[in-house]
Amino acid sequence: MLFGKFGTFYRYLYGVIILGAITTTAISSAYGFLNNISKAEKQYKKYNVIICVFSIFTPVIGFSNLVNSLYPVFGFLGLLQLILILKK
Repeated sequence: MLFGKFGTFYRYLYGVIILGAITTTAISSAYGFLNNISKAEKQYKKYNVIICVFSIFTPVIGFSNLVNSLYPVFGFLGLLQLILILKK
């Protein structure tokens, strides 16, 4: 393993950097999603609460299980969107 040569400090540093990248991506994705679906401030707050509650339960599912189940769904939705765009 590459990180075994450098010690545990760099292993943990790499983990913190990856965790920060995942966190910033999740925050920016949620913010963009909220701005796209909410038309009023009241809707924004409601959807924000829904996303926060949903995010509490997602770690129970596990990241790999979440990716395995959602990746095909979003692939199909992307394909459907592409077909609808080309149909216009």
